[in-house]
Amino acid sequence: MENETSDIKRGMLAAKEDYLFYLRSLFEGQDIHIGALHSAALNLHNIRDCHYDPKTVKSALDEAIETADEFTPRAVTDAFVKIYPTITDQTSIAEQVEDALKELEQQSDQDICYQYSTFCSHTLPTSKTNKQVLVTEYPNNKLTISSIGEETLPWGGIPRLIILYLNTMAVKYSSNTISLGQNIKEFVESLGYAASYVEGGTNDQVMGQLEKLYKTEFGHEQQEKILLDNGTIEIRTSKKSFKLFDEKHTFEIVRGNLTERAEATVRLSDTYYKEIKSHPVPLSLETIKSLKKSPLALDLYAFISYRTNTKRLIAIKLKDLMKQFGIEGEAWRFKDKAEKALILVKKYWPECNILIKNNAMVIIPSKTQVTAR
Repeated sequence: MENETSDIKRGMLAAKEDYLFYLRSLFEGQDIHIGALHSAALNLHNIRDCHYDPKTVKSALDEAIETADEFTPRAVTDAFVKIYPTITDQTSIAEQVEDALKELEQQSDQDICYQYSTFCSHTLPTSKTNKQVLVTEYPNNKLTISSIGEETLPWGGIPRLIILYLNTMAVKYSSNTISLGQNIKEFVESLGYAASYVEGGTNDQVMGQLEKLYKTEFGHEQQEKILLDNGTIEIRTSKKSFKLFDEKHTFEIVRGNLTERAEATVRLSDTYYKEIKSHPVPLSLETIKSLKKSPLALDLYAFISYRTNTKRLIAIKLKDLMKQFGIEGEAWRFKDKAEKALILVKKYWPECNILIKNNAMVIIPSKTQVTAR
């Protein structure tokens, strides 16, 4: 096995003597001068960058014999030189496919969660707020988050984990009806938190943020520049409004089922279900649960994961990133918080190639933490 591996690492020119051995065997018993064999083998120079694989050489020679114009060392080698790269290319692709499949096998479905692409770029408040409306934006893209009635906006890590849970169940099971479990304890633990029945504890916090999400509406506006036939540019605006949940299945019903230890389910709205099914961004569930105490780290992790998929270097001013994340205040304060949050992200995603320099965040193309499926 070791010899076979070292053979494959050699180029075709380095394997000239091996090729001549095959060629001599092929024309054994015929009146062929040794010089003709060596002259033909010089043509290997044209495929010098191809790796040498004995099995592939044999297959290519068999095919070359059938397709050569005549049965001579020169003609067979000319045909071989045309055929061999096509076979090695196919082998290379096959190896890449095999490697990709192995990577997926090592990464089970249970290790992956999903975020809606729009929520990777636009985020909920990171801390408690009395706001009922939040506008987050970047060029040609704006999300308005509005609370309904007297409710204030959802905030912190819990609603982020709830949304990720809903997204993941919808994508994995292709259903807009999502089970929350038999009781509040099951639901809280499925989010990665420890259940707590004391007043104001985790159970109450999860239920409170779930109610806020039920009473939240999202308005997404995008602008696109279109070059018309007459040479002018037209700006076209698309708008969509949606809620996460189907209003027919009220929060009161869900709360009752969770507290009465009955099977509790929620139903995503048709619009949101179509959106998450069409635009899921895969994330590491382990990383998400490790970052759950830092809403900003969660947001940066999702944002960077989404942008890394573009495979190009991206630089964004910190003040513009603050607008995207709906964060107010001084840029230098945000910079300090972002740097600390990035340390957390890199702890669980070491390959994350990000730096903050000159009041800007630079996302350098790197391998995504989770392979898209």
